[in-house]
Amino acid sequence: MINVLAAMLLAAAAAQPPKNVILLIADGAGTGHFTVARNLRGENFRIGTMPVTGLHTTQCADRAVTDSAAAATALATGFKTNYEMVSVDPKTLAPYPTVLEQAEKRGKATGLVTTANFWDATPAAFAAHAKHRRDKGVDLQMLRSGAEVLAGTGEEDFSRELSPEAAQVAKENGYTVVNTRAQLDTAKGAKLLAYFPYQERNLDVPEAPLPVLAKWALDRLDDDPDGFFLMIEHEGTDSSSHQNHHVDLRKALTSFDEAVGVALDFAMKRGDTLVLVTSDHETGGLRVSETKTTSRWRIEWSTGDHTATAVPIFAYGPGAGAFAGFQDNTDVGKKLLAAVGKRN
Repeated sequence: MINVLAAMLLAAAAAQPPKNVILLIADGAGTGHFTVARNLRGENFRIGTMPVTGLHTTQCADRAVTDSAAAATALATGFKTNYEMVSVDPKTLAPYPTVLEQAEKRGKATGLVTTANFWDATPAAFAAHAKHRRDKGVDLQMLRSGAEVLAGTGEEDFSRELSPEAAQVAKENGYTVVNTRAQLDTAKGAKLLAYFPYQERNLDVPEAPLPVLAKWALDRLDDDPDGFFLMIEHEGTDSSSHQNHHVDLRKALTSFDEAVGVALDFAMKRGDTLVLVTSDHETGGLRVSETKTTSRWRIEWSTGDHTATAVPIFAYGPGAGAFAGFQDNTDVGKKLLAAVGKRN
């Protein structure tokens, strides 16, 4: 009876296109990572409350094991590209339209939030196009994308290692720059750019952790009458997994799940918001086993690199049912584009 009722509710929700779409990405997180998060969070595990689940494969156009740029391209555009390319056709280098660009065309507000540099590969795939993820000018493309909210780290590099004109481009495109928690809480303006000092293994900025940034972004995008698209990423899950760093992985997973809770609380109060939680790829070959002496669970690693393992996806809200089942990451991207492109 419960399953039938759930199916009826999902069908009814699917009939109404979402006004808002929130995509949360735990970079580098596979099934093992989400298992660890469940064990850590227990009854507070917010991802586990989402009614729709699925899996998607992650290979890119030219390799079985992807990087974040190509994987995020599939999620952002619905198309494959080559390793380290950013939202371009791998043969012609023609730009693939992204879900953020689609949302902007529909008059929606848009935002990208990450614990990495705000121009890092995953957010870049939603707002830039490049032959290589580290090409000069990716940051400038993002500042010209129309996104109302951009947030991440990169304070040390913003005007030095990338492009000296970045600060000027931000000003020309109407961004109010935020560098402290006090400014974060009081900043005014149609467009906001928040960037903070880099944190080791891309963990949370202490004064502005990801759950705080998530709420901050939602508060500022929520005013748009046409709705919004928001991508929120925790890069610490990937960086900690590359280094097989158990302690920091736990910190990143906890922060990410708390950020998911912020998004779900927002969506549950409204009824018009699709929330998606997923990863771009798996890192570390993480598996969960038990200690021989205490029979308690423990984390084990098989590599410090990415793997080809399929990753989970979780969904809640209008249109959530479309994301169930076993699919490719390009399928997720196409469904995202459809969700944002539908008229409300």
